[in-house]
Amino acid sequence: MKKYIKSIILTAIGFSLLTSCDSELDHFNENPNSPITTTPTLLLSAMEVSTFSTHTGGLIRTSNIFDQHLAGTSVGQLGDIQRYIVSEQDVNNEWNTLYGTTLISGHILSRDFAVHYPYYNGIGQILTAINLGYATDLWGDVPYDEAFRADEGNKTPKYNTQQEIYQRLQTILDEAIVNLSKSVSSNISVPANDDYIFNGNTKKWIQTAYVLKARFALRLTQVDNNAAKKALEYINASGVSSNDDDANTFFPGTSNGLNQWYAFDRSRANYLKVGAYFVNSLQNSNDPRLSFSIALNKPKPPIVPIYVGNIPEDLDTTSSSYIGSAFASATSPVGIVTYAEAKFIEAEAKLRLGQDAKSALQQAVGASVLKITGTAATSQFLASATATVDLGNIIKQKYLALFLTMEPYNDYRRTGFPVLIPNQASNKKVIPLRLPTPSDERQYNPNATVVSNVTTNVWWDKE
Repeated sequence: MKKYIKSIILTAIGFSLLTSCDSELDHFNENPNSPITTTPTLLLSAMEVSTFSTHTGGLIRTSNIFDQHLAGTSVGQLGDIQRYIVSEQDVNNEWNTLYGTTLISGHILSRDFAVHYPYYNGIGQILTAINLGYATDLWGDVPYDEAFRADEGNKTPKYNTQQEIYQRLQTILDEAIVNLSKSVSSNISVPANDDYIFNGNTKKWIQTAYVLKARFALRLTQVDNNAAKKALEYINASGVSSNDDDANTFFPGTSNGLNQWYAFDRSRANYLKVGAYFVNSLQNSNDPRLSFSIALNKPKPPIVPIYVGNIPEDLDTTSSSYIGSAFASATSPVGIVTYAEAKFIEAEAKLRLGQDAKSALQQAVGASVLKITGTAATSQFLASATATVDLGNIIKQKYLALFLTMEPYNDYRRTGFPVLIPNQASNKKVIPLRLPTPSDERQYNPNATVVSNVTTNVWWDKE
């Protein structure tokens, strides 16, 4: 227990979690000795830093390899991911970060500090929803209701179904909105610079909560006939109006606080490249984001550098391009929940409801171009990118915009867009639809829902 509290303190102060690969088996079932062993400040900071780690770490690398934004090479272990080989041991670290630091911190915030620190608790609930969403979207059924009851004697929590988790996500976000709407006087203290995302701005956190509600509502288009209607209502309620409302990662650029795409390339050069489909899509449309999203390759002189990615079957080319400076400098922020995503959700929801989606689509593409390049998109580019307003193009444009997030992979499974050709050199020649249950869970939790076949659909992916 003391070890757990120490890890929270180190995470909050030093950003050391971002470069750690250590596994903490079963710590998500431990509780600290008493509320006074930690503080809302430390818990919130730990949640945010570990969220930054997850959002720029293994889960995103894997999902972006699956959807061909990125490509693993034979230099390191990502070559197996490129061939759709994911073992139950491969995902233990990511699972344990989600449960062993992020979600347990949110649980303690809610359990011990909800009454007198509603703002801290509300932000913690939003971060809980983000990370619980990562977990269920990749693993399906996951523990939540019983996940943190070791002090009650329950060290083998039952799993909630994914359908139940999606109900919990909406409830968690509703409670967060209520907490963040309370008066300042209802708090003993309020978040400030210990909130690395919005510096305690509750309005922006409430906006983020509504966009997340819309994200999770729209995810259910295959299982909920009212998904689009709900998503549009939540976007309208959010009030997001520009990129200034974005929830981004924060990396100070210090030795233990580096942007993780930058740090990964420095420590594991040539393990990871960009995918040919993504690069070619940007090049073929003269997309202004190309030189910001993609780095020039590094051929041997006198060959002139170009922007080039690896096709899914090519694990051996290491002179191809890596991620560009907009995403992979030492301090580059990466969007977690953004205005651009909100407008793409609005566009899709309106299309499904038979409403005019063109304006929302143009705003979505424009927001992405401005965020990534720092310059507004030209009217000619916007007209070209949004000339076709159908589901395929909305999702394709969202795919180009939400690089290095999990949303394009979720959209691919949900809609079948963009149309991707799986790695034909892989054994199954089918893009994986999930991750296998971690070996730690299979071995130590008899109540785990164990799935080993990565081509098995999750609940919301019916097709």
